[in-house]
Amino acid sequence: LQVLYLRQLALLRESALSSYRSSSKSTETSDYEAMLIADSQFSSAAEEATREGSDWNYASERSYLQSIMNDLAGSKKKWMDVQMKSAEKQSTAMAFLQQQQQMIQQLQMQLYGQSSPWNVGVAYRVPDTNFNLQGSYQQGRANVQLSCVPDEYAPMLGQNGFTNGVGPGNLGLSLNLSV
Repeated sequence: LQVLYLRQLALLRESALSSYRSSSKSTETSDYEAMLIADSQFSSAAEEATREGSDWNYASERSYLQSIMNDLAGSKKKWMDVQMKSAEKQSTAMAFLQQQQQMIQQLQMQLYGQSSPWNVGVAYRVPDTNFNLQGSYQQGRANVQLSCVPDEYAPMLGQNGFTNGVGPGNLGLSLNLSV
């Protein structure tokens, strides 16, 4: 009978541990409260399973349960500490990168002067060719680009296209103003 009693205590311990794990995961209870709930659940169930008038006790199983719960709480606390340190390091790195970005912007302003709020882009396709000429002005810098792009829609426009001059088919303009 005592072997069955010890087996029953082991099952009760596992039940209390699963109760502790589920309670400690919920945000409403702390680890300490979850430990108290699991310990009282185990103690009351073990007391009911203990035979009256016998010298059987559940103190060793209870202390084993408490040590397991303490180990789990300690490892959870260590994991939380690692997470907090990681988040702190990441926050420090982001602050450093933002500071470096501000310094780069200040240096660019010193080198190039105040950047213009104007962003302008122009594109022109040379008629009857595959050449496309693009120009842009952005943040105080000008960029010119010549590219060879086949016109896939030329057969649809006919022999002379819609017009013989500069028109919507071979001129593009974009203007962005940031204030």
